[in-house]
Amino acid sequence: MVALRHTLPLAPVPGPWLVDALAVLLDLAEDSRAEAGRVLLPDGREVPDVRLAEGRHLRPGAVYEGTEEETAETVRVTVEQWNRRRAVRLAAVVRSPDGAVTVRGALHRPDRPRRFEAEGNARLPHAWPPLSRVRGRVRLLCGDWWAAGEGRAVRGAPLRASVECGAARAELRAVPAPDGVDGAWAVRVTVRVRGRGLYRPLAAVALLLGRRRLRRCLAEALDRFAERWNAEVPALPAMGPGELRRAVLAACD
Repeated sequence: MVALRHTLPLAPVPGPWLVDALAVLLDLAEDSRAEAGRVLLPDGREVPDVRLAEGRHLRPGAVYEGTEEETAETVRVTVEQWNRRRAVRLAAVVRSPDGAVTVRGALHRPDRPRRFEAEGNARLPHAWPPLSRVRGRVRLLCGDWWAAGEGRAVRGAPLRASVECGAARAELRAVPAPDGVDGAWAVRVTVRVRGRGLYRPLAAVALLLGRRRLRRCLAEALDRFAERWNAEVPALPAMGPGELRRAVLAACD
């Protein structure tokens, strides 16, 4: 097994702002409508490259499809539940010449976000067989995340994720803490990688020989994520609901 512990300085996202931002996105979705398969924004413009293929708009069973001609990638999204007081659940299937990815996600109590969880799998036909099927899941306890970010004690890690294939399994845990600078977060990340199944002995040898390089690669990947986060995220909380709504609509041009 290889274990990595790393701390990332991240710009914070205030909980109240996130609640407002989600409300803007949900309102925009509910203010849109579907006509003859076309999805129309509140101002009447058509959402490009998206069509309602089955069911009624935003009702359970509604299916939306999109295609990227340059990559021959197709996306199919199904609404499993749309209830802002309880949960919004979506399922997506993405297919391309390189393989297929299936994801199911749920945001519980979207008007006052409580928990986000998602799971999925990927099939990569051109990969080595033990790596050709990948499964993963992620869970974020929203209340615990912001409580820990403010310095309050929580049980366990608010953010947990895992990825596994035939040969190995990786687990990630993340816990924020106040960094003391403009409310920033110091996010403590723990990553563990180990072999699994019949490949455990082989993976153990490979991890033993390459653990330094793997730790370095993981640390560098986390640092790149933090760098991009800190470059892009701080501008978002400065946007009020009206400005955010206009930005989302402009992105649909």
